Amino acid sequence: MTNFQRLINNSIKQLRINSGLTQEKFCEKCELNVTNYRNLEYNRQMPKSQTIDKICSAFNITIVELLQLTNTESGLKDRIKIALNGLSDTQLCMVEDFIKTIRSHKI
Repeated sequence: MTNFQRLINNSIKQLRINSGLTQEKFCEKCELNVTNYRNLEYNRQMPKSQTIDKICSAFNITIVELLQLTNTESGLKDRIKIALNGLSDTQLCMVEDFIKTIRSHKI
């Protein structure tokens, strides 16, 4: 197994964990086969480019953002970013208002 394979597989696994999804739910969201996905998580095979595209598309992230998941010190920011995906504009405005409220209070 190459270092790149380990990096991409670990990044995909980290995305799933950050999203709070089981392997089954992750595969459902990304339209992947569960058995093939497990082989990725256990570093038994390298994902095909189509698989990476499906994952990035499902989470509205780029391949660069995916690869950065295992190289960031702040997993919390990554989890928040992923949690924001799929929210409606109204929900995003609510999150923005909440952040403004938090920033206005000294904690």
